Amino acid sequence: MTYDYLKTRQIGAVRWLELYNLPVNFLNTDILIELHRAIKDAEQDDSVRVLVLTGGLTGRYVFHFSVAELRQAGHDVRKLGLGRLFKTPVAAEILRWHVALGFRLMRRFRAYERLHLAVMGWLRPFSPTLFAMAQMAATYFAIENCRKVTIAAINGTCNGAGTEMSACFDFRFMVGDAGFTIGQPEVLIGILAGGGGTQRITRLIGKAKALELMLACEQISPQEARRIGLITDHFPEAEFVTRVQAYAERLARRSVTACSETRHAIHHGYEMELSRGLALEMAGIVRCFDDPCTQAALADYADYLQVEVMDQPDAPASIGEISQAMESERFTRHFAVTVSPKVED
Repeated sequence: MTYDYLKTRQIGAVRWLELYNLPVNFLNTDILIELHRAIKDAEQDDSVRVLVLTGGLTGRYVFHFSVAELRQAGHDVRKLGLGRLFKTPVAAEILRWHVALGFRLMRRFRAYERLHLAVMGWLRPFSPTLFAMAQMAATYFAIENCRKVTIAAINGTCNGAGTEMSACFDFRFMVGDAGFTIGQPEVLIGILAGGGGTQRITRLIGKAKALELMLACEQISPQEARRIGLITDHFPEAEFVTRVQAYAERLARRSVTACSETRHAIHHGYEMELSRGLALEMAGIVRCFDDPCTQAALADYADYLQVEVMDQPDAPASIGEISQAMESERFTRHFAVTVSPKVED
C-alpha cells in the first residue's frame, strides 16, 4: 500500500511508520486518513507485532495541527451556527449526548465507524471541519483499539496535536539530548487542546499537571515529561532508533493474545465502573487460556518450576532468575511469528 505522507518499513515483527509533511510536519486531515489506513493494514498483517510512529523530517515529530485547517474550523463553526447552539443549555446538552453516543459507537463497532466516516466524507465539501473531527476521532480510536502494541517514537518537536496523538499510544519514547520539547500551547491562540488532549493527557498525568501543561502553555523537556508520566522514557539521539527498535522487539516476543487482551482491558476498562472492568478482564483471561500458544507455554513453565524451584528446596531459583528465564527463547518460542527480516516501501 502506498501513501503520500507516510513511509513504511518493517524490521522483523516491528513496522515503522514515518511521517513526512514538508516543511515542518504539520498534522492534517489527509495524514489522519492515511494513518488510519496504515493502522488497519498493520492490524490485519500477522507478521506485524508492534507498530511504531515517528517523524520522517529531521528534528520534527509533529509540529502541531495544520493552521489552515484550524482557521477553516473557525469559519465552519460560524457558518453552521454551532457557537449559538452550544450557548443554549438544552441544545448543548442534546449535542453533547449525541456526540458522546457517536464516539462510543465508533469506538466499539467497526461497521459504525465505516458508516460514520462515509457520511462525514460526503459532507466534507460542505464542512471540512466536521469531517476532520470525525476522522481524528476514528484515527485515535484506531490507535487505542489496535490489536498490536503501539509506540510513539518522538524524534523531534512535538506540539499540540502531536502531543495529543502520542497519548493514544501504549508507549511514548522521546529523544532526550537534542533540545526537543513537548507541550500544549493551544490556549495561547484562544482554543483548547481539542484533539482529545484535555481528556487523554489528563488521564495520563493527572488533573493538576494537565492544568499546568495546558494553561501555563510551557514547553517541557523530555526529562520533565518522563517525571510527570507524559512519556515512557527518553534516549540519546544517537541511540534513539536502535533503543526503540530493541524495546519493540522485546515486546514483539510476547503473546499476541495476551498483549491484545491486556491493551483492551486497560484502554477500555479504565473508564468503566469497577465491576464492568473486572468482567472485561475476565473475558480477556478466558481468551488467553483458550490460546494453544498459552497452553504450551504454561506446560513448559510448569516443567521449569518443577526443576528449578520445587526440586531445589535449599536453593530455588529467585524471582529475578525466573523472570529472566521467561524472557528466554525457551518460552518466547511459543509465541514466535515468522516474518521477513526487513521490508521497506
